[in-house]
Amino acid sequence: MISENQLIWLFPAGIQGNRGGESELGIDMMTSEQSSRVGGTEALQPEGLLRQLSTSGGTGCFKVVVEGQQWFLYFDRGDIIYATHTIEPGDRFERHLRQLSHSVPALDRHLRAKVRQQWEQANTPTPIYEYESLRWLLTQGLITAEQFYQLVEGLILEVLESFLYLKTGQHQLVPYVEVAIARRFDAASLIEKCKSRIQQWLSLGHKIVSPFQRPYFFSHAQVNLTPEQQQRLGSLLRGFSFRHLAVLLNQNEITLVRSLLPLIEKGAVVVREPQHPFDLLPNFDLSLWQETTPALVEDSGDSGSGFFTSQVPNRTYRIVCIDDSPTILNEMKRFLADDAFEVIALNDSVKALMEVMRLNPDLILLDVGMPNIDGYKFCKVIRNHERFKSVPIIMVTGNTGLIDRAKARFVGATDYMTKPFTQAELLKMVFQYLT
Repeated sequence: MISENQLIWLFPAGIQGNRGGESELGIDMMTSEQSSRVGGTEALQPEGLLRQLSTSGGTGCFKVVVEGQQWFLYFDRGDIIYATHTIEPGDRFERHLRQLSHSVPALDRHLRAKVRQQWEQANTPTPIYEYESLRWLLTQGLITAEQFYQLVEGLILEVLESFLYLKTGQHQLVPYVEVAIARRFDAASLIEKCKSRIQQWLSLGHKIVSPFQRPYFFSHAQVNLTPEQQQRLGSLLRGFSFRHLAVLLNQNEITLVRSLLPLIEKGAVVVREPQHPFDLLPNFDLSLWQETTPALVEDSGDSGSGFFTSQVPNRTYRIVCIDDSPTILNEMKRFLADDAFEVIALNDSVKALMEVMRLNPDLILLDVGMPNIDGYKFCKVIRNHERFKSVPIIMVTGNTGLIDRAKARFVGATDYMTKPFTQAELLKMVFQYLT
């Protein structure tokens, strides 16, 4: 558990604001020729601002606010320490840990859930959770110094990927309390790596504008695929974004998308816009890059080969859905209609207690507001049984308040999902806790 002293010690001023005194570049940053006033915000040139901070040896938290969303870039004497933004930080953190878990078995879903729970129970600002959690993994010997470096750099690059496309916003450089720095990153080097990665995305063509676009398989298209290949594509392309699929299949995301391009061109795979809130991130825009040369990306071979050759665990997960609403139960069954899932719907919470003991599910989706035994009581009883200490239990409710979330955690719930939910949101839970 992250202590209160640790939380105060790490990054507080960068989030809570300037606690007195002016930052090294605070005034210059707000009056620089690289920004001009546009309707109460500034027109941004993100790359120029970052290079200015780097070459001048700036120290502080560079904070940018765009329509309520915030980007935080932490500098120490011109080097970048860390970067994050407020659009699904938990998802971003989970994906990078999950990717590393393919080579570090200790980072299994139970450990990742433990790290997430520490964050939510601490109820602290985003950057504290991410950076301190990584340092905790390092100090516990769960990851090596090189793996820590890999994770931090990967998270910074993903944040910079969207940051470089910000066009307007409010920005300032504020001080932060001294941080125990495990690794510094050269800003210029990170910018070039990020630009190279963006060029790879741009080389995929005009239909690919975001790594969070969601491919869906259209089975009626005329393509040369076997029934087994069509079934596999239909099973996997059901709401996951390109970026999530790459983690799920343990593949390079650019290579994975390139393998689907022929199917996208033929209309066999339809690409939809990012799911909210990923739609708040800026799309790739070729016009912002004056000299974009298509990157050389290794071709993965036949159309969709990345999906047909990936090693995804071939097993059936048993999911028990408990809700007194037949409509909700039917929606859950429809959303999870797949060979990978055995979905069992129960509408009586009293009978469900005995059924759950018998069924021994891999995951439980549990409604809060049920007669006789509500979801909180049900969860508490189940958690007291030794067999269900580590089974993921997802509370499903129409309540969105922090008190309800805290109560769910108190009785042992793994996570919390609000109604109404989309298929993508439900699959995200499955992605996070089962696969």
